[in-house]
Parts: sequence; structure tokens; C-alpha cells
Amino acid sequence: MSKSEGPPPQAPNDHISALSALYQGEKADASVIFNTAMAMMGVAGAYLVGALSYIPNVLKLPDAPIPWILLLLPAPLWLIVAFHSLITLNAMSHGVSIIIIEDALFEASGLRAKRALVGSASGDKIMDITQSEPVHTLTTIFVYGGFAALVLLFTGYSLYLAKGLIHERYIWISSGAYLLVAVMVLRSWIAGFGIINKGRSEIPKRPHLTAERSLK
Repeated sequence: MSKSEGPPPQAPNDHISALSALYQGEKADASVIFNTAMAMMGVAGAYLVGALSYIPNVLKLPDAPIPWILLLLPAPLWLIVAFHSLITLNAMSHGVSIIIIEDALFEASGLRAKRALVGSASGDKIMDITQSEPVHTLTTIFVYGGFAALVLLFTGYSLYLAKGLIHERYIWISSGAYLLVAVMVLRSWIAGFGIINKGRSEIPKRPHLTAERSLK
């Protein structure tokens, strides 16, 4: 009577191939998300410039529904800001997955280099504010903070122009609505960073990956 045999052990090459397939999928998703986020920033910038040039022309029209246009002009920007927070945090979450896969691939590859110099870890030293140099951190804050400031200033400018053209009750309602959206987006960023930091803390620690491999 022959003994039942279990499933054959998985070959090392099969393991690496599976990791490579996962890695390619994650990198493709991250690339699409990044391109989408950049396109949205471009759309927001173009909309802002177009709206600022549009407002003076609208104010000259005697029969245009000026007040309602002014109150609604910031809305598309806030939609972009809210969705941009989701898509950027999604990309950062994918980054955690990529790090896990890259660690496994790096360990299997036997590369004679520091782990921080290979793959996404090398770019994190520029884009990740928890690892980047102060100048890169300030640049990141300038980009995102500047964009947020432009949206806030444009919102205030639009509501200010509506003053005297529409009942103040509607201006206050609009101000409250935009304030709630701003708080929601801020909370989205805070909660998202919390989830991402928790995910990074759960990445298995491999001390030998952080040390430089011997070049001998």
C-alpha cells in the first residue's frame, strides 16, 4: 500500500515569480493613481485661473445670476481637494504593500547594496516627510499648503464678492458648508496618515535589510 504524498514543495523560482507579478500589479496601480492625482492638480489649477478671469466679466452682466454663481464657484475645487486626499492616501497605502513585496524580492535577489538605495525606498527619502531632508519636507509642505491656501483664499474671495448681492443668510450657509468640507478633508488626511503609519509599523522587521551587504 503506497503512502499518500502531499503537494510538491513550491520551487523558489515560483515564489519569486509570484512576488514579481504582485509587484508589477502594485506598481502599475500606483502609477495610475499618481498620474490621476497629478492630472487633478492640473485641472484644479486651470479651473482656478479660468474662474478668476471669469468673475470680472460676470460682474459686468446686468441679468446674470451673479450671487449664485459666486457661491457655487468654489465647489468644484473642493470636490477635487476631497477626492485628491482619497487618491493620494490610496497611493500611499499601496506604497506600504510595495515595501513589503520589495523587501521579500530584495532578500531573494542577494543584491550587495543598502535596502534604502533600491526600489521605492530610494524615492521615499525625497517624498516621505518622515524620512526626507528638511528642505524636501518644506518643499512638500509648500506645495500642498500653497494649494490649500489658494483654495481657501478663492473661496473667501467668491463669498466676499457675493456680499451685498444676496441675502447674508445664504452667504453664511455657504461659508458653513465649505467649512465643513474643509474639516472633513483635514480629518481624511489625519485618519489616512494614521492608517498608513499603523501599516508601516506592522511591516516585518528584517535587520539585515537595513545593513549594507558586503561587497566582497
